[in-house]
Amino acid sequence: MNEEKKKTFAARVSQANRSELVVIMYDIIFDSIDEARNALSQGSKEEFKRELSRAQKLLRELIATLDMQYDISKELMPLYLYANRCIIDSLRTMNVEPLENAEIVLKPLGEAFSEVAKQDTSPSLMEHTQQLYAGLTYGKGTLNETLLSGNSRGYKA
Repeated sequence: MNEEKKKTFAARVSQANRSELVVIMYDIIFDSIDEARNALSQGSKEEFKRELSRAQKLLRELIATLDMQYDISKELMPLYLYANRCIIDSLRTMNVEPLENAEIVLKPLGEAFSEVAKQDTSPSLMEHTQQLYAGLTYGKGTLNETLLSGNSRGYKA
């Protein structure tokens, strides 16, 4: 994952509520899988492993945050575990085919969480962060971030 994507995801996380945070995690998983595919097609096995490791870490985080007192969590657990096994198979065989199976399971879940996040009006989890607004400048199609907030930066101690 390049620095530009990391900054974009970090900015999204700083503004996200609980539902949006789950959507961001799914987005990073999908981005990591795509990056892994590209890395393997270019012969970079180390980057392939690094990207799939990132996807696995996020899947483990999704698993760890399941609240098993709810039925939906009991439904999600085997799906996450299956996707994780697919990633392990891909790492073991150095083949992208198992990743397609992981995406078949995870894509609809990501879309469902995205719909839920659209309806969630709770405040962002991080307080006292700068609000971000991104827009195109009148330059040669470059995207510049403009910060729209007061003087407070980061967490309030």
